[in-house]
Amino acid sequence: MESTDVPVMPKDTTAADRGRRHKPKKLNVGIVGGGIAGLYTAIYLQRKGHGVHIFEGTERIGGRVHTHYFTPDRDQYYEAGAMRIPDNKFQTIFFELVEYINKRVAAERQIKLIDYILTTNDNLVYVNGVRPQVTAFDTTPSTIGWPDIKPEKYQTWKAGDLLQLAVGQLIEELINATDFEAAFRSIVDRFDQYTFRYYCVDVVGWNNSLVNFVETMTSQTNQFNLSVPELVMQSLDFGVKHWQTIEGGMSRLPEAMARLVGLENITFGARVTGIKLCGRKGRKASIITTGYNGTLEVEFDRVVLAIPPAALRMIVHRPRWEPKKEMAIRAIHFEPLYKMGLRFKTRFWERVTPRPSVGGQSTTDLPIRWIVYPSNGIRANEVPSRDTTGVLLVYSWMTDATNWLPLNPLERRNVAMSCLAEVYNGKKDVDGKTIDVHKLYIESADHVWASSTATGDAIFLPGQFKEHFDVARKSEGPIYFAGEHLSFHHTWIAGAAHSALDVVRDMLKKKDLPPLKLPNSTAPTQGEPESEISHGVKAPFHFQPNNPMFLVYDPTPEGNQPRDFSVHRGGPGGSDDDDSDYDLEEHGVEAGRPVNKLPGYLGMLDKNALGVVSAHITSPSAVASWDMGQVRFS
Repeated sequence: MESTDVPVMPKDTTAADRGRRHKPKKLNVGIVGGGIAGLYTAIYLQRKGHGVHIFEGTERIGGRVHTHYFTPDRDQYYEAGAMRIPDNKFQTIFFELVEYINKRVAAERQIKLIDYILTTNDNLVYVNGVRPQVTAFDTTPSTIGWPDIKPEKYQTWKAGDLLQLAVGQLIEELINATDFEAAFRSIVDRFDQYTFRYYCVDVVGWNNSLVNFVETMTSQTNQFNLSVPELVMQSLDFGVKHWQTIEGGMSRLPEAMARLVGLENITFGARVTGIKLCGRKGRKASIITTGYNGTLEVEFDRVVLAIPPAALRMIVHRPRWEPKKEMAIRAIHFEPLYKMGLRFKTRFWERVTPRPSVGGQSTTDLPIRWIVYPSNGIRANEVPSRDTTGVLLVYSWMTDATNWLPLNPLERRNVAMSCLAEVYNGKKDVDGKTIDVHKLYIESADHVWASSTATGDAIFLPGQFKEHFDVARKSEGPIYFAGEHLSFHHTWIAGAAHSALDVVRDMLKKKDLPPLKLPNSTAPTQGEPESEISHGVKAPFHFQPNNPMFLVYDPTPEGNQPRDFSVHRGGPGGSDDDDSDYDLEEHGVEAGRPVNKLPGYLGMLDKNALGVVSAHITSPSAVASWDMGQVRFS
């Protein structure tokens, strides 16, 4: 019998249909940490069409990129965190990021790079009570009476040349390598078990006194107890002649990145207290976070922990991973970092005669260790007037930074001022007047990074690259890990960006994704392309994005001008189907004026460095009665 069944023909599909059918799923990604790694991850995922939301535990953006502004006046700031970028091929990802951002933000938010002066021939040295008339790297053991140098021939060698003798060959391996990672891992395989101090003694043939001399003049106390690969990477960057920084402060970088992410996609003051696996077979994860008015739990397809190990350890309620992973989280080594900015009535360091310090840094064995002079505000071939105020920085790492920790802020300031007075004791300015730093002092501020969740800089001890590096950055199901400590380039913005790029490649399973950068076309990009809009995660973040007391000073002149603003009702915290704007100006409200026409709210509106309207609270009910998180500039 013949079959009467009619064969079913395959449905004809167009290329567009097939594209829709196989279109990758849009992921909703929660990111813990608003530093460079978290921001870079967010921007990249958004550009690929995924939704993101950043939870930042503090009330500012940027992590260890942090500029402190003393006043609204030009150049009255210091860098409490990152402050300079070497111009070499290993930092390319940073420079590409700056170009990428500048094509996508308003003109007043664009990042302008200026020259950073790492050292000058007139920078001072004050070590062992001696003031040699040379720079730190040009100082010899005999110049400052350093005892017991072996081999004796190095008595007349410069500190910089001695350091180059120790690491030069290893640096050349990295510079000349066609495969940087392979070259670096080769150094790890051969020397990761050594401290740099032991390497200098056992391999180079120095005695401990010579090692101490080189460390004192070129580094910080006990820094040579780090691993050989760590010191090689640090020396790789500091051998560069040309450096740059950001005009107006390094914080302009994360602030611009936050604009691209979208402020509605960032929650400030949201300390993460738990991470839970959820969904079918634990393929999703939820973030539990606490803000100033409550706790919430939000589920995501993926979670990125872009935070240092010390912060991760403090999340008590989280999955426990294999012993090697847990050991890496506990053991990855961070060192204290301390900076103090001091503001003076005049830029006296540029008025000293002879040997004014126009940029660069001076070196001493006093507690302050390094005096860093600003590269911003320098007027070429011009001595600043007596009434030109300025800010200098004292800076220490490791043991030198640890020594500041027991002191209170007033004691720290007094020690710093005493050290500066000693370094400049008896020196005169161009007018022949003796420099008295105490009379010139205006104010100061400092940052003790060891007292924050960052704890300092990631710098590995012997064996840690080989034992902890790969396991620490390996993803665990839907949970990923990012941060400069998970890159080869510790302590640098470039390291944080590289780590973020690794996470995106891993998450999207595309190992060849390029860094964020401009296309080869030279055509200018006008505004934000439609395909690169901010994609947020819709969720009831009822204390997002800002604590109303979150105020950050905007250093740009245009940042202090009144602008139109509106209340946004849609998106997180509002109705998903209501994208209407509540025009405050139509109701007689202006920036900086009392707000009387919003129900239950009394206070003042202001704008922070990210363009977010914030409140000067005058009523305890203000937080509960009006969601400041939904105010944004239009």
